[in-house]
Amino acid sequence: MSSATELEQKKIDQIAHFLQHGGIVKKFNFPRLYLPNLPGYKPKYYEEIGQMIASKRIRVYEGNGEIPGAKAFYKMGSNCLYLTSETKPLNTPDHWSTIAHEATHMIQDMKKWRMTMQEMEADAHFAQALFLHYKNGFLSGGLMQTFTSAAKDFAAGNMREFKKKCQAMLGEAGNKYYGKKGYEKLYIKERQDGIP
Repeated sequence: MSSATELEQKKIDQIAHFLQHGGIVKKFNFPRLYLPNLPGYKPKYYEEIGQMIASKRIRVYEGNGEIPGAKAFYKMGSNCLYLTSETKPLNTPDHWSTIAHEATHMIQDMKKWRMTMQEMEADAHFAQALFLHYKNGFLSGGLMQTFTSAAKDFAAGNMREFKKKCQAMLGEAGNKYYGKKGYEKLYIKERQDGIP
């Protein structure tokens, strides 16, 4: 990773507030996509991540990572969130949906869930799509269209249709990242810090 500098405090406070008090994040009560009949992500988990950012137990930096095109990234086990210059302004719904995406990875780390990278990315993209749905937006890119319709179904309470789309979302996440640098273990079921 290239050099990173700590993000300015005002922006750190904005991120912490968004995760602790954001009205849309309070609606984030969705399952892990590969276990759609069991509880998964809850608003209180996002709030806990916001508290960890506010108390600096999770540090926030500006820097560029090793994965081309990444808007932000969270390294498992590091307690460090990195925003690239593309996301740092935090002034569009797309920027905030990226924060929701990365906070989902932080929850996966905090909970120590045993997941493949494919499952982790699918859940994070669903959080991002759900946030954008509530902001009247959608995920860009042709490979992720099921996420947009699944977010609409979930927000409308149509769980039957949402659950029908879970496998397709997992497949789309796999297709997006397959063969890309940093995702060599996309389908291996282990904790991403190496714990099986």
